[in-house]
Parts: sequence; C-alpha cells; structure tokens
Amino acid sequence: MTMVTADDLIDGLRGSGYRITEARRQICLLLAGEPEGHLSAADVLDGVSGVDQSTVYRTLEALERAGLVEHIHMGHGAGAYHLAPAGGDHHHLVCEACGTVVDVPLSRVRAAVDDVARSHGFVVDTAHFALVGRCTSCAAPGTTSQ
Repeated sequence: MTMVTADDLIDGLRGSGYRITEARRQICLLLAGEPEGHLSAADVLDGVSGVDQSTVYRTLEALERAGLVEHIHMGHGAGAYHLAPAGGDHHHLVCEACGTVVDVPLSRVRAAVDDVARSHGFVVDTAHFALVGRCTSCAAPGTTSQ
C-alpha cells in the first residue's frame, strides 16, 4: 500500500482548485500522520493549533470531495475521517465495547450485502457505515463492556 503524505493531500486540494492556507496545511499534516487512523472532526480540531471548527469541517469536506479522505459512521458516535484507501475499498468492523476498528476488504462483505440489497431493490453504499459488534476479546465469556 502506498503511503499518502501531507504533500499528496495538499497537491490534491490544490489540483481541485482549493487555496492552501496554513490551517489546511496543518490538517493535511495531521491526517497524513495518522494513515491507519479514523479521526473525528473533533480529533482533528484537537490536533491542530489555532484552527477554528468551521475551517476543520470545510477542509474535511474539501478533502472528501477531492477523493482524498472518506467519511464513515463508526457506530453510535460522531462520524470519522480517514485517508482514502489506495489499496482498494474496505469496510470497518467496530467493537462497541473497546472501540477497536478492523479494516476488512470490501470484497469479503460485498456478496452478502449485495444479496440482501438486491432482494429489497436497493443499491447500498457499504463503505459509508461500519458493522458494529464486539471483537473476540470483548465477546469472550466473563468480559464486560466499558
């Protein structure tokens, strides 16, 4: 898998017609420093200095429109953003007890989702949401949720 750098994100924004400000540069640096991360807008806001909330949201939306990050729902909490997958689409399994996130190839869940969706006349965008449950450790007998 190719590592996405802050310069890649900045170049992508610039190529999509966005002006590169110091705030956008900081956000790109933060996101590129978390290649496996799933960050909420609040996480991004906490990770940058002197950047207001509306700038964080506008920049995340611009990065998403440019195809550089993806927005997903990780269960009951706020949506999260992560770098767009260079190695292909994937899906997320999220443990509702400990918060562990596992990326799995979309092809592993595609057949089942497509079968259910087709039987109900739907076309599903599965990459936008996560499958929530419990990881092996948290599902073990005697384990309590946090």
